[in-house]
Amino acid sequence: MNKKKIKRDGIYFVGESANDVTGSQYLVRFRNRQCLLECGLHQSRTNDYLDSYKINSAKFAFKPKEIDYVFVAHPHIDHCGLLPRLVREGFCGKIIATKETALVMKSLLLNSCFIVNNEARILSKRFKREYAPLYEEEDVYNTLSLIEVHEEYDQIIELDDNISFQWLRNSHCVGAAQLQLILTSQGIKRKILYTSDIGALNTNNHFVDVTEIPKFFNDVVIMESTYGDAKKPNLKGRNFDIVHFKTAIDTVLERGGSVVLPCFSFSRTQEILTTIYDIYADDENFKTQVVVDSKLSCEISDLYFSLLKGEDLDLWDKVYHWENVKFISESADSKECLADNKPKIIISSSGFCTNGRIVNYLKKYIKDTNSMIIFSGYTGDNNSYLSYRIKNGREYKTISINKEKVPNRADCITLSTFSSHANHDDLVKYGSSLKTNKVVLVHGSAESKKCLSEKLKTAISKNNKTYRVLSAFKGMVIHL
Repeated sequence: MNKKKIKRDGIYFVGESANDVTGSQYLVRFRNRQCLLECGLHQSRTNDYLDSYKINSAKFAFKPKEIDYVFVAHPHIDHCGLLPRLVREGFCGKIIATKETALVMKSLLLNSCFIVNNEARILSKRFKREYAPLYEEEDVYNTLSLIEVHEEYDQIIELDDNISFQWLRNSHCVGAAQLQLILTSQGIKRKILYTSDIGALNTNNHFVDVTEIPKFFNDVVIMESTYGDAKKPNLKGRNFDIVHFKTAIDTVLERGGSVVLPCFSFSRTQEILTTIYDIYADDENFKTQVVVDSKLSCEISDLYFSLLKGEDLDLWDKVYHWENVKFISESADSKECLADNKPKIIISSSGFCTNGRIVNYLKKYIKDTNSMIIFSGYTGDNNSYLSYRIKNGREYKTISINKEKVPNRADCITLSTFSSHANHDDLVKYGSSLKTNKVVLVHGSAESKKCLSEKLKTAISKNNKTYRVLSAFKGMVIHL
């Protein structure tokens, strides 16, 4: 999108999330004010570093120095990972976030900085030309210095004469929020609701609030659609998944195998670890080691003592200090754990199996018929995701991991109720319960958005409402 075209008041869909499930970024222009709703990194599902580099280094569709505010509703890298580049190129406004998001962003952005620098080195060596890193550590610290924390939910906060906002509760992860942006000028008022990633409406996950459906009017709702593609209805709840989880672990350990759990470092790792604690902490016969192997996962697990309070903090203290748990931060200790053939439960990052120490564990254990891979969230909706190919072992009997062909023999199950994203039914319920003029679907595949759009239109009609449902595309503009 040409910068010259961004002149009228409106919502500009400038990020990759207009077309896909990564790279969230939306520009809102109103009365000479410019706000960004998140500034996320595009994360490749195929380890195509060059493709990701081209997307993430492309010119912004706006001038960074002209942005007044960036709102970050939660700290996952596909929602905040381009902020240091934005700052590097001139942004010096305010980054608005909750307390928990602000605290976690430091760890996640520094880890992202390490990754983008490493990928730039790999590209430079591979193509024998210089690929400059997207940003350096200095840019990360400059970014952190611009964060302004607002931790109140359901309370309108005025940033200036034109821009106000409020956070709404969201169960996606600890400290996550939905955003209502309120734009005011000379008697004209526009209200925009941005869901960011929506958590389950009736979550069973620990440490998070229940996602609220706003009852007040918004001119436009920008709504995620990750699980918009309708599958066979899942009538099995968390209790079934807990029983399934325990049965799977018991079965694998009885036959001498290991359980491998690919998990995102923030929120999912801690949720799965707490669930294992709930199942086995009172079982005196359970002696199996539960390994959390990821430097970032260990760092965030430590940080949870600053994120939680009350009963949540008490529970996490018990989980963290459980004698069965071993946290592995250093790479030498990780290699030693990998070489150890004793049955164990391994929680490692990343969730999509694209990089990190989880790749080493997968190479070892997916060939083992006694072992099991257990997914607990989004595994992708096509074969470009390694997680998708592992999950669909009947079709993909051999898998390439780091250019090595590995037999896909281990058992594999998915615990769907642990996802941090609202499922299809929740999305329909949420999207058809709003008060608005239009809902714009983002952060989903074309198939997901199309399916969810059709279901929403039917549900909206049944609720005797008439607002429109649109599917976003990159470059799309909604004038205000």
